[in-house]
Amino acid sequence: MDDDELKLIVDRAVARDLTALSQLYEIYYDRVYRYILVRLRNVTEAEDLAGQTFLRMVERIDSFSRRPSGGGFAGWLFKIAHNLMVDWFRAQRTTAPLTEGYETAGPGPEELAIEDGSVREILKALDFLSADQRQVLLLRLIGGLSCRETAGVIGTTEGNVRALQHRGVQKLRGKLGVMTNV
Repeated sequence: MDDDELKLIVDRAVARDLTALSQLYEIYYDRVYRYILVRLRNVTEAEDLAGQTFLRMVERIDSFSRRPSGGGFAGWLFKIAHNLMVDWFRAQRTTAPLTEGYETAGPGPEELAIEDGSVREILKALDFLSADQRQVLLLRLIGGLSCRETAGVIGTTEGNVRALQHRGVQKLRGKLGVMTNV
């Protein structure tokens, strides 16, 4: 889908066209879900927060504006997901899990994939990055955002996004033992 088609869908969504809102859900849900899943490493919570992201999108679509530095619609949507995750992490520090004392049904396919050795190594290596580097890599690689959109989400410049991405990738390569061609 090109930018002009997306702009038309967003314009219709701002006008509360239900078909356009569902198209935006179809276009972005998987990317938003994967972005959240990699951060939370919990399928149920990721599904919940992804759903909340789109609920908030529908509730606040009127507030979306096309500021040149704002990162466009994708940046705005991922900013909503980011803010919901920040709230989730804050809540985790102050509350005990509701499932405490109850048996769970077992891991789902996404959790099993995360438990796979190579995926687990990558997730572990992400913990060695700075928060900004990790955020940039997740938005760029998992979320599929452009440098401009990523800059809008985290409130920095495109140049800083590129620098954070470069340093983050270099650090990941070092942690994972990936050889680079010099």
